[in-house]
Amino acid sequence: MSRFLIFLFFLLNPFSLLAQARTADLSSPIDERGKPELVVCSQNLENYGSLDDVHRREKQMTKTLLAEKEAALVKRFLKAKCDVIAVQELLGATQAKAKAALEHLAKVIQYRSNRVFHVYAGPTNSKISRNGYLVAADVGEVVNTLSYARVELPKISEEQKPREFVRGPYELQIQVNAKGDTGSKLVTLVNFHLKSKAFNSKDPTELEWETLRMEMAEAIRRIVLRRHEESFASGESLLVVLGDRNSNFDAASARILTGELTLQHFQGAAPCRLNKRGVPLCAPGVALPAKLFSVLIGDERLRMRPGTYQYEKTFSWLDEILVPAETIGFATERVGVEGRYLGGVYYEPEEASDHALVAVGLNW
Repeated sequence: MSRFLIFLFFLLNPFSLLAQARTADLSSPIDERGKPELVVCSQNLENYGSLDDVHRREKQMTKTLLAEKEAALVKRFLKAKCDVIAVQELLGATQAKAKAALEHLAKVIQYRSNRVFHVYAGPTNSKISRNGYLVAADVGEVVNTLSYARVELPKISEEQKPREFVRGPYELQIQVNAKGDTGSKLVTLVNFHLKSKAFNSKDPTELEWETLRMEMAEAIRRIVLRRHEESFASGESLLVVLGDRNSNFDAASARILTGELTLQHFQGAAPCRLNKRGVPLCAPGVALPAKLFSVLIGDERLRMRPGTYQYEKTFSWLDEILVPAETIGFATERVGVEGRYLGGVYYEPEEASDHALVAVGLNW
């Protein structure tokens, strides 16, 4: 088939691209380190919880439909070979109810795979939605969890009232058991879910809450770098920042999260301003060296895919996995090769969620 005919086929059949746009086994046959020590996944669950909590968001949900959704989610988890799954849109009117829902999902995973997963549900400032984790019991020991829910956000304008995260980022640290004789490592995960674009009429800036996401991104980057800079710089710990950014990779919040821009670039007589899409327009030479790097769009093979979320006819890269320079070598397809990572994007089964699952393997 000629290149033109292939292009025409995908142009006329955009969903066929989704069927093709999924990764194979995250392990690399050319990696002398062998299979990854840890596969970390991130999945927006699209309003998953107990049936009564889901009904608060989706009135049409039934017990049968919820069971089908659970089965579809587990198929994704098993296909990606997830050891740890950071989840967003975990519903629960209380932290205990959210944890109980996640425990039920863990039982479904165990039934399908004979693998036990421990669950963690974080605090939230939302009435019902929060972040959490599913952690395979055989990967190591969870040594610490920490919520950022009560962190006061930096302000883009000094006149505005202090704000907090809608759903607090949730940190989890695992002492990972090595599969070979390489020794264990401490892996720190920070799971985030920034403000969505919903209810834009309440945003005084009329930018679909992009300025709030910018403040959240600034807070996350500051916290993780200050808390963990010494440990991951020394190689004692690996850091992975992952979740649902609710903005595309070219938005101001995305670039603030990586450290290419800071909130200060948009304050006062600032060198940057926002267009209507929330994309930064900056004076030449303003951008800084990044502090965190994407293992998804940083890989040209994954960057060719349409994104992780589709709204109407537009795809966006809302879901992200970021690592600092000191960690990125542990996510490469083979030692010393940059730009090719053990990353993956999984779209199917579609019944699982309106967001793709994203994953990365860590190897040492």
